Amino acid sequence: MNASWSLALDMGGTFIDAVALRSDGHITALKHPRAGRRLAEPVVEALDQLCAQPGIGPGDIDRVVHGSTVITNLLLELNEPPVALVLTRGMRDVPVLARQNRKELYQPVIAPALPEAKLFPEPLRFEIGGRIDAEGREVEPLDLAAVDAIADGVRAASVRTLAIGLLFSHRNPAHERALCAALRARLPGLYVSLSSDVDPQPREFERWLTTALDAYAKPLAADYLHALAEALKVRGLPALRLMRSAGGTAPWRDLAEQPIGLAMSGPCAALQGVAACLGTSGPAIVLDIGGTSADISILLDGRPTFTDALECGGLPVRQRCADITSIGIGGGSVVSVLPGGALRLGPRSQGAWPGPAAFGLGGDLPTLSDALCVLDRLPARLAGGMALDRAAAQAALGDVAAALSLSVARTAEAVVSAAAAGMAEALKTHAFQRNLDPADAVLVAIGGGGAQHAAEIAELAGMRRVLVMPHAGVMAALGMLCSPDEGDVRLAASGSPWGSLPPQGEGPYSLFTPMTTAFVPAGWSWRITPDQTLTLEARA
Repeated sequence: MNASWSLALDMGGTFIDAVALRSDGHITALKHPRAGRRLAEPVVEALDQLCAQPGIGPGDIDRVVHGSTVITNLLLELNEPPVALVLTRGMRDVPVLARQNRKELYQPVIAPALPEAKLFPEPLRFEIGGRIDAEGREVEPLDLAAVDAIADGVRAASVRTLAIGLLFSHRNPAHERALCAALRARLPGLYVSLSSDVDPQPREFERWLTTALDAYAKPLAADYLHALAEALKVRGLPALRLMRSAGGTAPWRDLAEQPIGLAMSGPCAALQGVAACLGTSGPAIVLDIGGTSADISILLDGRPTFTDALECGGLPVRQRCADITSIGIGGGSVVSVLPGGALRLGPRSQGAWPGPAAFGLGGDLPTLSDALCVLDRLPARLAGGMALDRAAAQAALGDVAAALSLSVARTAEAVVSAAAAGMAEALKTHAFQRNLDPADAVLVAIGGGGAQHAAEIAELAGMRRVLVMPHAGVMAALGMLCSPDEGDVRLAASGSPWGSLPPQGEGPYSLFTPMTTAFVPAGWSWRITPDQTLTLEARA
């Protein structure tokens, strides 16, 4: 009898990471470049490549799990059309006023709490009469006569999705459900999110914003998840399951209906993978760097920490999820020079398309990956056979170099240093706010760019030890197969992932493997432990 396989596919900003885990613990992994702005197609291509590996046939596959940073990146970049809101009469401005917390105490001008023009501009915020009280009793009937005017306004704006947030609907959802039914009868193709379904808790601003963000993500998520599920069905594979931000997996239809539950699915999966590989130990800070974002989280006693709220790109989202801070710095982050001469990275990202200039796919804006390419800290070819164009990377950095009056090489060094400084500050803030001194923890580097920057970030954060696990480059995909609802998962060693790397040495040194690129700066040493973990340590 053939051994059974479990497959996992994680879609990041630049690559699809695919892992096949056999029932005896053997692991097969690959990275597949994303092509253009497509979503489902490159995932299916990676799946086909994985199924083409020896010994893996459709009849041998027990489950297929998928996770992604699609929703995370969407909330960081806000590049989808805005949504419509329908709120209780008199509450139109609540989502815009927010909580009036002033994070930057000494700024002379207070920036808007939310980017309302990108999410729900004033013309798309509608009001309706009717009231449920704090005990869940109807004190004023819902004004269904206003539905026609709302439907006409939504249709005229060519909006695909709408969020409904009514007072005290978490105590009694009857008005929200009646309004939803009335709007769908007039606009059959409309996506609708109800606050009583998405976040049935008190506090109107948090509930309505989370619902609006769920609606914002719904068209994109629904389109690509339906296409992906259909592709699996055609291939005779098991029904798709999705990784949830709160840990564990769920049927894909559940999360297509409520995609805000995917907001941190990829980073949460990566955290589960680290926990499974690392085991019980002292505190660990996990740094997951991809093409669009850097995700920072903590393991205590070998277990992920969780929270009832997350912040993504400055947007507060009230959802149960792994406690992760996500910032818009990754390999594809665009580099710009501020009027005062300071460098800025992100949150805009070139992603997989058109990608960094070095990828040769048409991108011409300078990115962090271009700076790494100029400094020879990336190989001639990335995973999946993607050839890098160093000349194009140099040309892209030319304008930045001119603005800074530096050579291209010095500019590239400045860009990498700025990226490390930004991520180190985010790491320290995340740790100190949770009563953890980074110096008391080990830094675990994962993701395509984690090992590339980890030692420099650790040095800035006062940390002296970095761990890079054998499957660090595909840890999110591996973590999906280690989710709590699947029980204990045994992983078997399958040769050295580090190729001909000497068992130990000193920096500066660049390491390239098919799955991981790592950089060991001067003043640091490395060694490979018996379990094939690459350990970087600051020398005294």
